[in-house]
Amino acid sequence: MGNPRPLTPNERTTLDMLLAADFPGAVELRAQAARARVIGRCGCGCPTIDLAVDEATPRSPKKESVAVEADVPDGGLIVFVADGRLSCLEYWTTADETPTEFPPPGQITW
Repeated sequence: MGNPRPLTPNERTTLDMLLAADFPGAVELRAQAARARVIGRCGCGCPTIDLAVDEATPRSPKKESVAVEADVPDGGLIVFVADGRLSCLEYWTTADETPTEFPPPGQITW
């Protein structure tokens, strides 16, 4: 883990788009996302990031699970929650070449 940093515009757009969906706990996760910080990154070079959120924000009723998933060409995006808090924004792929950025919003589908 390096020093916590703000989300890049690309990371912010991706997270906000995924959390715009209506699902149980979305309101709390959106509040957490507004002040989320990146605390780590996947070692393979993909854009997957580990998140930390302000402890003062409300916890989501989702405790240990996938909060929301979406499809992208040759893969998908997953927002993970641990103990009611955002913990990871993952980009998985089946493509031969590992992407280094999250896909543009127009490529994200549910």
